[in-house]
Amino acid sequence: MTTARDLTSPAEDLVPPGLDPLVKRLFVGIAFSSLGSGLTMPFLYVYLAEVRGISTSTVGLLFAWMGLLGFIGSPIGGTLIDRFGPRPVMLVGLTTEAAGVASLAFVDGTLHAFAVASFITLGTVGLYPASTAMLTRLVPEGSRQKVYGFQFMLLNAGLGVGGVVSAMVIHVSDPSSFERLYFLDALSYVAYIAVVLSLPRGTGAAPTSLPGVDDEVGPAGWGVVLRDRTLLRVTALSILVITFGYAQFEAGFAAYAVGVAEVPARTLGWAFGANTAAIVLGQLVTLRLIKGRRRTSMLALCAVIWSVSWAVIATSDAVDGWVAVMLVVVGLGIFGLGETLWAPLAPAIVNDLAAEELRGRYNALQGMTWTVAMIIGPALSGLLIGNGLERLWVVCTVGGTAVAALLFLDLRRHLTRTQDGLEPEVVLAA
Repeated sequence: MTTARDLTSPAEDLVPPGLDPLVKRLFVGIAFSSLGSGLTMPFLYVYLAEVRGISTSTVGLLFAWMGLLGFIGSPIGGTLIDRFGPRPVMLVGLTTEAAGVASLAFVDGTLHAFAVASFITLGTVGLYPASTAMLTRLVPEGSRQKVYGFQFMLLNAGLGVGGVVSAMVIHVSDPSSFERLYFLDALSYVAYIAVVLSLPRGTGAAPTSLPGVDDEVGPAGWGVVLRDRTLLRVTALSILVITFGYAQFEAGFAAYAVGVAEVPARTLGWAFGANTAAIVLGQLVTLRLIKGRRRTSMLALCAVIWSVSWAVIATSDAVDGWVAVMLVVVGLGIFGLGETLWAPLAPAIVNDLAAEELRGRYNALQGMTWTVAMIIGPALSGLLIGNGLERLWVVCTVGGTAVAALLFLDLRRHLTRTQDGLEPEVVLAA
C-alpha cells in the first residue's frame, strides 16, 4: 500500500544513502560540463549549417564521420581503462574536449569542421565508458541503477538550463553569439578537469587481485568480450534503437524542425528545455516504476515512447505557426520520458554482464553502440531530409523504434532473472 510519505518524498529514493563522497565530487564535475554542453549541443547543426554555411547533407556526413572514428577508437579506450584505470583516461578525454570545443568557435569551412570534429572524437573515445566504470566501482551493486539515473538527471538538468539560456542569446546573423557559447562550454570542461584531478590516484580502478584471472597470462582481452553472445545481442539491439532514437536527436530533429517544419531556430532551445524538464521530473517517478520490474519490458516501453515522440514531431510539418512550435517542443518532451527509462537500465544490464577485470571493455563496447548509431543515424537523416525525403525519414524513426520495442521483449529469454532486474543474485561463501 502506498503511504503519504511515499507520495511526498520521491527524491529520497533517487540517491542511495551513504553515497561515497568521491561520487558526490564527481557529480559536481558532471554538473559543470553538462551546463556548458547545454549552451551548445542543441545548436551544433544550426551553427554549422546556418552560420558557417555547410550544407545539410555534409553536416549529416560530419556526424557520421565522428561516429566512424569513435567506433575505431572505442576498443582502444576500453583497453586503456582496464589497464590504467578510468581516472587518467577521463583526464585525457576532458582536456581534449575543452580544447576541441573552443576550436569550434573558429571553424570557417568544411575541412576545418572535419578536422576539429576528428580531434574531439579521437581524444574522447574513452571518456564516457571511463566515467561509467568509475561510478560502477564506487557504488554498491544494489544502488547502481539509482546512481545511473541520478547521473542522467543531473546531466540533463545542466543541458536544459544551458539550452534555455543559449536560446535567448544566440542570433543566426551574429556568429560571435555562437562563438562566445563555445568558449563558455570549454571553460565548463576545465572545471570538470579540476574535479577529476582532485580525486585520489587510482580512484575507480579495478582491484589489483581478481579471482579467475591468471597473473601470468594477465587479464582477459577483447576475445572474451566478443564471445559473450548475450552482450552482442544487447549491443545490436542498442544500435537499432539508438540509430532511430538518440542518433536523430541533434542532426535529424534539428534538420526536420528547422528545415521542414520551418520553426524558428530558437525553438530548438525551448524544445531541449522541455526535454530536460521531462527528464528531471520524470526520473523521480521512473526510478520507482522500474524497481522490481523486468528491465527488458521497461526498455520496450522506452522504445514505444520514442516512437510516439517522433510521430508527434513529424506532425509539425502539417501545421503552421505556434502549433508547429508546440508540437516540436512537446514531441521532444515526450522523448525525454523515454530517456528516463533508458539511462538507468541500459548500463545496468551491461555492467551486470561484465566481469570486473573487463568492465572497461564492456562499457566501451556499449559506448560503441552510440558511435555505430551515430554513423548510420545522422548520415541517414542528412541524406533523406537533405534530398526532400522527409516522409521516409519519419517512417524510419517511428518504425525503427517500434521494431526495437518488440525485440526488447524477446531479449528477456537471453538474460537471467537478476540481469533482467527481477531479483538479486545470491552469492554463497566458499
